[in-house]
Amino acid sequence: MARLSLLGAAGGAVFAIVAVVAFAIAPGPSSGYGPTVVEYYTAHGTVALWQAVLAGVAVVLFLWFAVTFAEQLSAGPLSIVFASVTAGLLMVTVGATETLGEVYRHVNFVDVSSESYAAARVVYDVGDGAGHLARLIGAAYVASTAVAILTSTLPRRRLAWIGFALAGVQLLNAPYQIFATSHRSAVVGSVVFLAFIVWVFVLSIVLVLAMRRGTTHSAGATMFCRAP
Repeated sequence: MARLSLLGAAGGAVFAIVAVVAFAIAPGPSSGYGPTVVEYYTAHGTVALWQAVLAGVAVVLFLWFAVTFAEQLSAGPLSIVFASVTAGLLMVTVGATETLGEVYRHVNFVDVSSESYAAARVVYDVGDGAGHLARLIGAAYVASTAVAILTSTLPRRRLAWIGFALAGVQLLNAPYQIFATSHRSAVVGSVVFLAFIVWVFVLSIVLVLAMRRGTTHSAGATMFCRAP
């Protein structure tokens, strides 16, 4: 069980690596305009399917990490709920892109009807909207992990305040992504999402090191207490 817990703690770091790879291989179309969406997925449909596979693996690792983190820090059920909802919304986004890749990967762009453009935009917008909400719930998850760290011992308080700052940025970014329509908003959204991934990576490394030192305990104890 101890080894499984350690693997769960390391799952956050592996999640971050797999998520970055998945994001990098298929960044998506430059806009949600129907023809642009169709053109992108006729050219990158197969890559979008591989992205879905990697994203699925990443989400499993993220949830495993979130449960392990909550157990080791007694972070409470809300932390797991926020992680689960964030993962579910991200899966809606990935499911939308996977659907578009599956439908259009063997289609010649010039053969696509105008009616298909509208359908592709609807699917893309559903996934995009889910991604916006994932950013909002993701902010709650980051804040919950920061609270768990802050209620531990003093040496890790700086990390907790970084988490609160990130959660604040995420809260500001979520409505910005909903209302903005410029390419700049997409760039900002990508940077903030990468910051979330980095946060999970750092928490994972810290948790693994603490567990290897034997300074973590299950429910009722803090992760960063001093070893006897």
